[in-house]
Amino acid sequence: MEKTIVETWFELYETDITSYLIYYTGKVDVEDLVQDTFLIALKKMNQFKKQSNPKTWLISIARNQVIDKYRRQELLKRILSKIKEEPIYYECIEKKSLTKLEHEELYTAILQLKPFYREVVILRGILEIPAKEVGQILQCRLNKVHVTYHRALKQLKIQLMKEGQFNEYRTHS
Repeated sequence: MEKTIVETWFELYETDITSYLIYYTGKVDVEDLVQDTFLIALKKMNQFKKQSNPKTWLISIARNQVIDKYRRQELLKRILSKIKEEPIYYECIEKKSLTKLEHEELYTAILQLKPFYREVVILRGILEIPAKEVGQILQCRLNKVHVTYHRALKQLKIQLMKEGQFNEYRTHS
């Protein structure tokens, strides 16, 4: 029974977990982490709270795996390296389509944010996860998610304006 549920979750959420891990680790080779996430979910199925969203729980498992991995290896590098080639949409810049060059500039600006700001921007702005679920993933209150997201976007805007990029983003349709 538990195996069937986790298999269903894999079909539903594997792409989201993979995307999250790529953004979070900055590496495209995350298959092992994705597989481990679902194996841990299977082993700890009795700890899953039915009232919570399975996707939120799985992202929490994935996040904790990465944190544990970095602690074990004592790595100092943090999240993100490359964003996919195709244009995507960001809430933080009014849902405007980005060219590859603009992707790189936005990516660089995101890297300059405080680590917690980066996480909130990735989860809310890029992956478009609801604030309540972001709070569960990051183990903080809903209000903190909202305030942090607002501050992170403000900081991101300032960084892009310093580079002279913000007005360019606003002119794209």
